[in-house]
Amino acid sequence: EIGPVTVAGLTFHDAKETITQIVNQSLTGTQTSITLGTLRSINIFVLGEAAQPGMYTVSSLTTLTNAIFSSGGIKSTGSLRNIQVKRKGKVLSSFDFYKLLLNGDTSNDVRLMLGDVVFIPPISKTVGIAGEVRRPGIYELKENETLHELISFAGAFKPKADLASAEIQSIDPMSNGFNLINIDLNQSTLSDLYLNNGD
Repeated sequence: EIGPVTVAGLTFHDAKETITQIVNQSLTGTQTSITLGTLRSINIFVLGEAAQPGMYTVSSLTTLTNAIFSSGGIKSTGSLRNIQVKRKGKVLSSFDFYKLLLNGDTSNDVRLMLGDVVFIPPISKTVGIAGEVRRPGIYELKENETLHELISFAGAFKPKADLASAEIQSIDPMSNGFNLINIDLNQSTLSDLYLNNGD
């Protein structure tokens, strides 16, 4: 006698309140008892540079990060900075894993729907950092990111770091070798120093 009630996107608590209000308005003297049965499953795809690409049957509450963990993670050749959720052929959102891993930010971790594709593109620009930083390693940089972001990813300088004698080693495709550039980070604006792939 009530008809369909739309609850998509609501929490169980909100859905329960919505249904109770509708029943109370439509059927006087009727009490509601609402419970949640098993969650339905949905089929989604994890493609691109995933460790185990393919179709996965997951809970309807699965998010992008859950799907990546279900597929075994990301290959070393996959981008951590631009993971895409595609719905009906269009990019719904992109997710930067660095925000999750380095800052604990899950704000862009979208919930998946039936038929969604999680696409992991190939890794783009990578640069290495070594020496007196807290997390030396190889990091993926977006095109608009600079030495400032790289040092932030690497966890800042250690107290013993000699900022006056930093070195940037760049690949020189002309000589099939490397160029060594000495810089004084005390005198440089880090956000103005753009790095090339392989630096």
